[in-house]
Amino acid sequence: MVLLHRFAAFLKRDYLLARASRLAFGWQLLSVFFAAPILFYMGRLIQPATSRHLAPFGGDYFAFVTIGVAVFGFLAATMAAPAAAIRHEQMIGTLEAVLITPASPHVVVLGASLWNIIVAILQGALYLVLGVLIFGLEIRGTGLLAAALVSLVAVGTFAALGMLSTALVVILRHGDPLSGLIAAGSALLGGVFYPTTVLPQPLQRLSEFVPLTHALRALRLALLQGHGVSALQEELSILLLFLGVLGPLATFALWWAIRQAKTAGTLGAY
Repeated sequence: MVLLHRFAAFLKRDYLLARASRLAFGWQLLSVFFAAPILFYMGRLIQPATSRHLAPFGGDYFAFVTIGVAVFGFLAATMAAPAAAIRHEQMIGTLEAVLITPASPHVVVLGASLWNIIVAILQGALYLVLGVLIFGLEIRGTGLLAAALVSLVAVGTFAALGMLSTALVVILRHGDPLSGLIAAGSALLGGVFYPTTVLPQPLQRLSEFVPLTHALRALRLALLQGHGVSALQEELSILLLFLGVLGPLATFALWWAIRQAKTAGTLGAY
């Protein structure tokens, strides 16, 4: 219960800040209404018969790219939000005060980034809702449970990457140097806008080491083809492996970075 109260306090604070800038918050959601039609009309240029690479996902490019953009958006935000939140605390001079509270640093980082993550999830959900209600996107209900499980593991994996970025922000006292690089690499290799099978063989092999590749593949198969958990065991296992490696690594990295900053007396510097 104490943990929930702490998260609720962070959400209340960030909600009040967002309410003071309603135009920025509204634009975050309104932008989806412009992007979704663009994706739809792009999809009309690519027919199933002309792209064998789309066949495993049902052959509809609009469905393929809508899920790619929606999922990439909220996973990238999940990754970037912790570092952005901590950098904001650095810039306004409150980081040291926040981190000496009884809450653990990991709770503080997660709580400070919850609002941005929730907004990103709403954006992603809005893409799918508009796709279904207006543009005829067909979602298979039989794959919803599998999609929820994949999403949960993927969010954990990208949150771990975000913790690693946060550790660098604490040590370097500079803007996030890692999330943008990972996001750009994931957009190139992860299959956001095109199937990874169109890439040259060396890049296809490299894409298998990108968590987004497996998250998108599994989610598309679940939502567009109705695959259940058993049919997605391989992708889920790979994502769990990423989480099992990155989770402890990120936890240690953030703890070590904060400890080093406290020892050096630079926690409040920026």
